[in-house]
Amino acid sequence: MSNLQEKLKANEKLIGSIASILAIIMFFSLIEVFISNLNGSSKIFIQPIATAINGIFWSMYAYGRKDYFLLIPNLLALVIGSVTAIAAFL
Repeated sequence: MSNLQEKLKANEKLIGSIASILAIIMFFSLIEVFISNLNGSSKIFIQPIATAINGIFWSMYAYGRKDYFLLIPNLLALVIGSVTAIAAFL
């Protein structure tokens, strides 16, 4: 195991926490698209659908590995992506 790998392994929980927080922030950025879709000023649906599909597969992977750093933000991606995509058609 290389020196970098050892440092990463030693800081795994910190790195996982930071990555999860950043993923949640990224997925919450879809709220702006959601609001635009509801107001009728935008009909963006491909990005939210892609986010939701990505969230499904990452959630399945994370659940199988019992990796909550991956599971929580990707479940959020699934929910927010789905709701935002639906709002494009309202």
